[in-house]
Amino acid sequence: MLNEETILFALNDMDDTLLERTRLALGLKLGAKKHGTGKYIRIVLLAAVISALMIGAAWATGLIGLGNMRAGQLFGINMLSIEGLSDSAEGRALKEWLSFYEEHREDPYDPEEAIALMDEYGPYGVTTQAMADEIDRICGKYGLKRLGKLSAPPDEKSFYRAAGIGKLTAGNEKFENDYGGGYVYSSGTFQYDGTLFPRDTDYCFPYQLRNAAKGVLGYVTINAGDPNDYTEWQYKTKDGQTLTVSDSAHGAFLLLDREDSFVVVSIAKTGWADHFNDGMLDGLGDRQVTFELSREDLEAIADSFNWAALDDPDLGMDGEFAYHQYSETSAVEQLTNKNIDLSMIPESQEWLKPSISAVYEQQIAPYIRDFKLVDYCIEKGSIDIGWISFTGTPIKPLNWRKVPSDKGEVYCRSVCVNADENGLPLALDSFDMLPVQKLDLAKNIGTEENPDRIWLANEQRTIASASLYVLQNGETYTVSDPASIEALALMLKRSTIDSFDAEDPRFNPLYLTYTDGSRALVFTAASGANAFWQYGMWQSYQYGRTIFDLFGVPLEAKGYTEHDGILTSHVDSPDRSLLKWIEMDFEKDGDLIVRRIMSDQVREMRYEYDEEHHCVRETWWDGGVMNNEIVSTYGEDGQILHSEMHAGNMWTVSDYEYDSEGRLTAELHRDNDDAPGATGGNIYYSYDAEGNCRRKMGWEQ
Repeated sequence: MLNEETILFALNDMDDTLLERTRLALGLKLGAKKHGTGKYIRIVLLAAVISALMIGAAWATGLIGLGNMRAGQLFGINMLSIEGLSDSAEGRALKEWLSFYEEHREDPYDPEEAIALMDEYGPYGVTTQAMADEIDRICGKYGLKRLGKLSAPPDEKSFYRAAGIGKLTAGNEKFENDYGGGYVYSSGTFQYDGTLFPRDTDYCFPYQLRNAAKGVLGYVTINAGDPNDYTEWQYKTKDGQTLTVSDSAHGAFLLLDREDSFVVVSIAKTGWADHFNDGMLDGLGDRQVTFELSREDLEAIADSFNWAALDDPDLGMDGEFAYHQYSETSAVEQLTNKNIDLSMIPESQEWLKPSISAVYEQQIAPYIRDFKLVDYCIEKGSIDIGWISFTGTPIKPLNWRKVPSDKGEVYCRSVCVNADENGLPLALDSFDMLPVQKLDLAKNIGTEENPDRIWLANEQRTIASASLYVLQNGETYTVSDPASIEALALMLKRSTIDSFDAEDPRFNPLYLTYTDGSRALVFTAASGANAFWQYGMWQSYQYGRTIFDLFGVPLEAKGYTEHDGILTSHVDSPDRSLLKWIEMDFEKDGDLIVRRIMSDQVREMRYEYDEEHHCVRETWWDGGVMNNEIVSTYGEDGQILHSEMHAGNMWTVSDYEYDSEGRLTAELHRDNDDAPGATGGNIYYSYDAEGNCRRKMGWEQ
C-alpha cells in the first residue's frame, strides 16, 4: 500500500479544464499513436493498481530482502518499510513513529490546526501539535531530518534534474521502460511511476520506483501478507549493480540497499491490453489483463534501468525523454473549423473551440448555413456537455424549434462531445435545448492561490417546478408537487445530481423554475442516475431514488421491456469505443437492481435498498466473481453517515458529520493508500452568519 502523498490529493481534485489540457498535451485527443500517453493523469490509477497487488512479505535468509524490512503494525496489519531495513536508523525511527501513531491516531484534533501543520508535517499524517512534536523528537533521537519540501516536476528530464540523478529509464530488447510522472523531496527522497511495455505484445503494466534517502525519516509502508508467498534471489545487472529480486503471484520487487539511499521498485502483474485497437495503452477503454513474469523476465526488467544514473547526474541526459510539449494554440487550431467565427470565445476558454467545431461540423453544418454563434454554456470535462445558441438559415425544412433569448430568437442545440477511436472530438446526440445558464453549486470568491469556496447550497432559491427532458424517448416530464420538489431540492443541496455516467456519456437536461420566476439548468446522466463525487470516484444511487423515478419517467418508455416483473432497459453505446451496450433491470417501483455492461465481457453492478429506497449495498461482478463492494448507512433523516468501498486489498472509508441544523460539516475520507492519519482527502464545511458555506479540501493550506 504505497502512499501517494499530498500531490495525489491535488491530482484527485484537479480542475477538469487542467485535466483536459493535459489530455490534449499527451495526445489523447490528437490521435497520437503512442502508448502510455495518459501517464501524467493516470498516476492515481497506477498507484491504485499497484496498491491492490502488493500484498505479500518475504522470508529471506542471508540476503537483503523483504524479510529484512519489518516495520511493525498499523491498523493491526503487519507492515514492511519502503524506507530502509529494520535495523537501520530509518527503520527503527519509522517503527517508533508507527507505534506512536497507532496509539494516538484516534486523538481528537482541530481541523484548522491539522491543516496548518500540513506544510511541515503533512507527509506523516500529523493532525495535532503533539504528533508534530513526536516527529521532531524521533528525528532528534536518530539523527534524521524530515522529508522537506515536495515538488512535482512537469516532465522526465526536469524530474531527473530535480532528483539530482541521470536518466533512469533505459529499456532493452525485451522491455520498453517508460517514465510516467513523479515527485521529489528537498531531502533527496523521490518517487516516480513508470510503465513497462513487453516488446511484441499488446499490453503494458505499471511499476513504482521509490528512492528513500538515508538520514531522512520516511513513512511509506507496504501491507505484509504471507511471508512464504515470495521467492527471492540476488541478481547482478548488465551494468554491474547487484540487487535483490522478490517475486510472488501477486507482484514483484527489486530491492537495492545503496550507501546513501534505499531503492524499492514495485512491479504489478496486472496491466492493460489494447482491446479496442485505439493504438494507445493508457488504461482508457483498454482491457485489464493478468499475466506471469518469469525469472528471466524480472531480470530483464532489472536490466531496463540505468542504475548508474543514481550516481551520475549526466548519464543519458543528452538522450530522448518522455517530454510532451504542448502548445494550446496549435492544438486548438488543428481541431477548429475555419469556416465559422468563434472570435467571441475568450482566450481563457480556447479549449472550447474544438468541441464547438465538432458539433458544428457533425451536427449543424449539414442542415444550417450562415452559422453564427450567439451564446454557449458548456461544462468541460473528459466529455464536454452543454448547449450552444446560434442563428442561421436552414438548408432544408427542419423540425428544430427557435427559442427566445436575450439576444433574440435563436436555435439552441445540445453539446455532447466525446472522443472517437482516434481520439478526435465526436459529437453525440443533438437535440433542442433552452438557453438557460447552468446552476452553479459552488464558487471561489478568493484567489487561485488562496481559495475561499462558497458552497451555494444554502443560497438556493425555492423551487416552484422542474422539467426533465429524457433523450431516450424525446419526452419532457414535469414535477411540481411538494414531495418531489423537496426531494429534488435535497439532491441539489447535497450536490448529488450530475451528468456523469461512465457507461453512457450522454445527458438529459433538467430545468428548474424558481418562485421568483428565474430559471436554471442542471445536466443529468442519461441513465437517470443521481451521483456524487467521493474521494476520487463517482458513487451512484446513494441518496435515494433515481432522477427517472423522481420525475415519474415511465419505465415502459422506448427501450424498456418487461419480463417476470422486471423492466429492462437496453441502450447501445453511442460510439461503441469503450463498450458495446449497457442494460439495466428495474423493479416495478422504479429501483435499479442490476446494471450490466458489455465490453469484452459482461460485467454487473447489483444494488440493494432499505425501506426508504436508500442504496445500502452496491456490488460489482466480473465473470461471476464479486470484485468491488460499497456499503452505506444512513441516519433517520436520510442523510448518509458512513460509506465503505472494498475492492481486493483496496478500501475507502468515508464518514459524514453534520451540525445541529443538519448541515454537512465534514466528509472524512481515508483509504489503504493513505499515510497514517492523513487528512488530505477530507472536505470541511463551515458556515458564516448569513448561512454561506465555505468548502475546504484537507490538502489546502
